[in-house]
Amino acid sequence: MSVPGQATTSAPIIVVSGNHFQDKNQQGKAGQAAATASKQAKNGGKASKSGRGFGLLETLAFLIGLAIFLYPLLSAYVNYSKDSAAVDNYDQIVDALSPAQRRAMWRDAKKYDEELGKPTLRDPFKYKEVQEPLGRYYKILNVDGKGMMAYVEIPKIHVKLPVRHGTSDEVLKDGTGHIATTHVPTDNRTIHSVITGHTGEVGYMLFDNLTQLRKGDVFQIRVLKRHMSYKVDQIKVILPTDVSALQPIQNSNYVTLLTCYPYGVNSHRLIVRGHYIGDDVPPTQPEGAPIYMVWVLLALFLICLVGWYLLSRRRRNCRHELEQMEHLESRATGSGTMGEPLATIMVSHDQETRSEATRRRRLIRTRRICSALMWLLAVLGLFFAWGTVGMMMRISLLPVFDLGYRWFDTHVLYFFGISKF
Repeated sequence: MSVPGQATTSAPIIVVSGNHFQDKNQQGKAGQAAATASKQAKNGGKASKSGRGFGLLETLAFLIGLAIFLYPLLSAYVNYSKDSAAVDNYDQIVDALSPAQRRAMWRDAKKYDEELGKPTLRDPFKYKEVQEPLGRYYKILNVDGKGMMAYVEIPKIHVKLPVRHGTSDEVLKDGTGHIATTHVPTDNRTIHSVITGHTGEVGYMLFDNLTQLRKGDVFQIRVLKRHMSYKVDQIKVILPTDVSALQPIQNSNYVTLLTCYPYGVNSHRLIVRGHYIGDDVPPTQPEGAPIYMVWVLLALFLICLVGWYLLSRRRRNCRHELEQMEHLESRATGSGTMGEPLATIMVSHDQETRSEATRRRRLIRTRRICSALMWLLAVLGLFFAWGTVGMMMRISLLPVFDLGYRWFDTHVLYFFGISKF
């Protein structure tokens, strides 16, 4: 109650409206939302960086896979070069011998064949020689002192391999072996020499392509200074226990090339026999690659190239979008229309956050898939390019390319049943 005549003093009255509390709550929630968005932005950056880390792993995996893929081919080329060096060394040693020494070695070889008679034969891949026929086998035609008696040259399938005494594992690992119980290659009237080599030896292209020879083809055996030529007159697949086709025939001079068959199974033996037709008859040269295969492989290479380009563009776009998302700051002002329910604002913000995170994950996943497909197309493109160039270029120019084609034909086309040979 107020007293007349006295000043009236009123206590301050604080009026708090409901809208004020609502605004404060909205601002607090907005701050929390901003912090959450900032944290998610940081996590998004980490995810993108992890995507780049995965790219490094992809690169390492690709390099390892490429090394595994190229190892058989490159090692075959390296070993081919080693065999060529052994052949060159043989020629140099023969050139260094005097004519009298060469005549004496040749005379001993012919006499050895005359005394050998009918040989006793066994499968060279199952039974290793422990005997030394006539007690002097390893001394016959031992030109280099290491057991190399000659070398076989088959230009059609790009074979130039040393021929060594016996068929031990060490001999057959990187060359061909002469079966000790058969005649050595000479020009005697009745002889049958058998030379054997592996098919499918990892890192080597020995007799892998012997299946490409046909009747009438000519190959050579180089013994000392003699270039002895043989024309193929018989190609057979036999059981390992069947040695009847390897026996000498009266008044016939044969050399038989023997290897395992079929590729990777080795249950049988492929024999390619040639009869002696004289010295210095030119051997059969390589056949040209089938033109349709050139165009097929070239088309496949171009498809890989175009696919790689399209995937690289898609991957680049994904990377740009991720970079933009990393640099954009999420702005959560927390402002809404007066009277708009707070729950509506928060639900909308949560939906945007989830949508952004989902989009980021989708971009990272797409970029990784594109990277993996790009590596795959790169390997396939290299594979098809190698086969194409190998078909168009001969070994006299670039041996590694021709070996690439031969490897492709023997190991891939043969596997799918569409090999030319």
